[in-house]
Amino acid sequence: MITRFVDSMGVTCACQAFGVNPRTFQHRRQRREGRLPSREVVAKRPRSAHPAALTSEEKLRILDTLCAERFCDLAPAQVFNTLLDEGTYLCSVRQMYRLLEDHGLLRERRRGGHARRGEYPIPRLEASGPNQCWSWDITRLPGPARGVCYYLYTVMDIFSREVVGWTVAERESEIIARELIATTCQREGIDSKQLTLHADRGAPMIARNMAELLDDLGVHQSHSRPRVSNDNPYSEAQFKTMKYRPDYPERFASIQLARAWCRSFFTWYSHTHYHSGIGYLRPADLHAGRHHEILKRRQAVLDQAQAAHPERFNCRPRPATPPAAAWINKPLQETC
Repeated sequence: MITRFVDSMGVTCACQAFGVNPRTFQHRRQRREGRLPSREVVAKRPRSAHPAALTSEEKLRILDTLCAERFCDLAPAQVFNTLLDEGTYLCSVRQMYRLLEDHGLLRERRRGGHARRGEYPIPRLEASGPNQCWSWDITRLPGPARGVCYYLYTVMDIFSREVVGWTVAERESEIIARELIATTCQREGIDSKQLTLHADRGAPMIARNMAELLDDLGVHQSHSRPRVSNDNPYSEAQFKTMKYRPDYPERFASIQLARAWCRSFFTWYSHTHYHSGIGYLRPADLHAGRHHEILKRRQAVLDQAQAAHPERFNCRPRPATPPAAAWINKPLQETC
């Protein structure tokens, strides 16, 4: 339509009337009439090399230098400045990065590789009874003033949810953790090759002294992946239960008061608290093996209730039971 107006009004007036840039109209008309190549043809034209571009030989030389035994563990900026001190200039640091990226070498060039976040194995731990797998962690308790805190160390059995060991200290240290774990293993009568101890990757957890202690005790060591809190769910859930208690103070006036409060809490948690994750049993009962008698008594009460009012039950009522096994990262079951 605009072409008919162009023939009668001229290009400028017609383009103004339709709100079209005159140069755009001329460009499209030339392309339609075949005086300009199509966009597909223009896109397929090879781009001419820049006069200052590196030659193939120069690129190969730079890659050989970056991947050589001498420089394979260094970042391009380190290589660049090392060569400058030796009187050699190959290319800019940015050009080194471009070459490495083009050849798939930018992610990892170091010998033997380096364990990155996605390369840590997923911990898969199973406990079908007490004292087979423990989870331990450290959390902060607010002290009497801002910037002052105490550290609560807890060791939990993932099957029974029993806190088998804990302590409150003024610092975070592998020495304190070593003493706590060694004392807890002795009190629980842990034999060699019986227990797996799981933790995150905090400094006390991965300390060499801790690894030596566990090796002496015959305890297998397991760690979460970096920055994956779901790999240590039992300790994290226990800390949340503790800090959401109604009597959890805003601040602890002293470390003695912090220890006294924790002692009261763990007594409640083990001997009074009905844990939903273990069939509403108390952790101390499941850890000690008293749950069979408790479940029998619960079943007897339900049977009596059904006998008194059978019309209120469609089938035999049964009490909640603990799971057969506790898992950290249970593998998905394959379905046919």
